[in-house]
Amino acid sequence: MCTVSIISTGEPGFRLVTNRDVERARPAGIAPAWRSVAGGRAVWPTDAQAGGTWVGATDRGLVLCLLNKNMEPAPDLSGLGALTSRGTIIPGLVGEPDAAGAMTRLASMELSTFAPFRLLACDMDGDVARVLEADWDRRSLTRRDHVAPTCFVSSGLGDSKVRVRLPLFDRSVREYGPDAQDAFHHHVWPDRPELSVLMSRGDARTVSITTVEVGLSGGRPRVAMSYEPVGVGASLAPT
Repeated sequence: MCTVSIISTGEPGFRLVTNRDVERARPAGIAPAWRSVAGGRAVWPTDAQAGGTWVGATDRGLVLCLLNKNMEPAPDLSGLGALTSRGTIIPGLVGEPDAAGAMTRLASMELSTFAPFRLLACDMDGDVARVLEADWDRRSLTRRDHVAPTCFVSSGLGDSKVRVRLPLFDRSVREYGPDAQDAFHHHVWPDRPELSVLMSRGDARTVSITTVEVGLSGGRPRVAMSYEPVGVGASLAPT
């Protein structure tokens, strides 16, 4: 469950922001940390319960973000035994050099033990922010290409229920930059908190907002990640 938005910046570069929405009983996530991976370094926050992560970035300018796919009707997952945590997907892909490589690697993985998901892989294609989306519905893996600005949403209530967030993004963010993007990710409809971007309902709420900024400096990627536990305050991943 989450909301992810990606906008271009003027450097050139791009900015990805994701709200993480989880069950209230789930323990707080662990703030981002940089670590060595194949081919360089990567940074991501960690799910304290299952391990893994929902968003990660590499020092080569690749950003990966995962959304649960909540199909309507939901697929029957009974009889499959223990499912593999979707949080393991991003750590398995951060060694790839770029978004296209991450998608190729994903397509070669054994996906049958994963519940449905959507994976976003973002990087710079020259001066343009490239956004690739992979969609796994337990029957097939499909791919779509996007150009920033763009937004993706999901909810345990059913993904269609929160598509009302998309027109809000179009109205308030597309042409207005990082400040508008941050305001969007903190937006609440007082009469519809369960559908809001900063959502809240009886069993779940937005617990964190993670921001990844990718720019170019001297022709090389410059990557920064900040992490805001909702209600606590933002922190930066030390480099």
